[in-house]
Amino acid sequence: MKVYMDMKLNKLSLHEKIGQLLMVGIPEESDQLIYHRMTLQKIASYILFKKNTPNAKATQSLTKRLHHMAAEAGISPILIAIDQEYGRVTRIDQGVTRFPAAYGFGRINNPDITYDACKIAGQELSDLGLNVNFAPVADVNSNPDNPIIGTRSYGEDPEKVAIMVKHAIRGYKDAGILCSAKHFPGHGDVAIDSHLALPVSYKTLEELYHAELIPFMAAISESVPIIMTAHIIFPKMDSKWPATLSPFFLTQLLRNDLKYEGVIISDDLEMKALNQFGPITDLAVQMILAGCDMLIISENLTHDVSVDNIYQALVKAVQKNIISESRLNQSVERIFQLRKTIARKQVSSEMINHPTHVEISIQMMREIFLENPDSHHFPVPVDPDRLLILTDVIEIRDIWPSLNNRILLVRNQSVETYQALISGKDEIFIFLSNICYLDQLEALQFSRHQKIRFFSLNNPYIQSKIQLPLTSYINLYAECLPLEIFDGLIFAKNNSKNQS
Repeated sequence: MKVYMDMKLNKLSLHEKIGQLLMVGIPEESDQLIYHRMTLQKIASYILFKKNTPNAKATQSLTKRLHHMAAEAGISPILIAIDQEYGRVTRIDQGVTRFPAAYGFGRINNPDITYDACKIAGQELSDLGLNVNFAPVADVNSNPDNPIIGTRSYGEDPEKVAIMVKHAIRGYKDAGILCSAKHFPGHGDVAIDSHLALPVSYKTLEELYHAELIPFMAAISESVPIIMTAHIIFPKMDSKWPATLSPFFLTQLLRNDLKYEGVIISDDLEMKALNQFGPITDLAVQMILAGCDMLIISENLTHDVSVDNIYQALVKAVQKNIISESRLNQSVERIFQLRKTIARKQVSSEMINHPTHVEISIQMMREIFLENPDSHHFPVPVDPDRLLILTDVIEIRDIWPSLNNRILLVRNQSVETYQALISGKDEIFIFLSNICYLDQLEALQFSRHQKIRFFSLNNPYIQSKIQLPLTSYINLYAECLPLEIFDGLIFAKNNSKNQS
């Protein structure tokens, strides 16, 4: 069968070229729809989310089916992407080796360990039939109130983040998988989640060069194949458009000044940060004009964004010469070059979640967690009947199903309700990932004999905000150790091993 990539650019129809620009999600029970997109629209890039990847076996089955459908449609090889950052953003969490969040690797400050983790992760993703991972996060975690980056970043020091990003890219490359630095020009110093609204940064270009851009420049020096944009507006540089829509950021800064030659891909078009700028079909055209090569339409968030409408809008924009043929060809050529680098390999399960990989991961987790200077405060085993857990982490209910004293924090719950619950308990464990619940907790009256153990799961800055009489504070760096490990450390009544 003739490989689609062998076709010359000038032999492609307009509709075939437009198909190269889109990376779309996989709705459930979607074979007929995907077949339509592959055969008629020639869409050759797909992104998977947790709904598609309940475990390794299901993921492998899906990618095998997609690759087969692409071959039948004559558009092989296709891109199949995922956001498998580990920590907070983990799409496949069953049947693969688990790794710490990026912030944990920054804590170790050993670039070789970062390389090893990304190489193993990349090998397993490749064996599952994937060929693009939207990692590493190149953002600098510089704002304590940032609700979306936190432990997804390697840390607060731009130079350290840059070193980790470089080694992550090398690991993925040596595993034979494409990777992406994100979110350009930097998502770390904002206080709003761009999934929900438009973040604004008042930094100057000079300030970006001294912080946010340092990891991206390191990524470019490593020839990172893909850079993902941020839906953030920087009024001091472009008061009209957020970075994803901005010719200044994508063409002037990223292409011309930083000399980036790879593929620029948008963050998801379904994110609400874009809502105020006009119809999404018009914005898709503007993104290509600004310098994006590919657009992500996840069909995973709002479902308000139509792949077909955006496809037709791009076709019409070229027909009306709003997007010139030469501009379109630039992006298609970059995408073709990217797809040509995909290693053709047989999908294999041999090394997925291999015991050797698991042992390496456990050693990484132990080094991050047990070398944490706060870890000596880890509590000795306690009596579950004398313990109350307050948490905003729903999964804790699944991890300790036999423990009745677990209270899920709710924003509109009265302080009096929580006050009644904590009375009569010797130990209060607080597992918290969001700062927004601190005001409720700080309104409670604790007795002097109660021990308050605080476990921060996602936001490394929470400690600086706490005004509670803590017995101990332990930052877990977003599942650097699986929470299940606490079964043996905390809830074993007869365990005499002292963790203090």
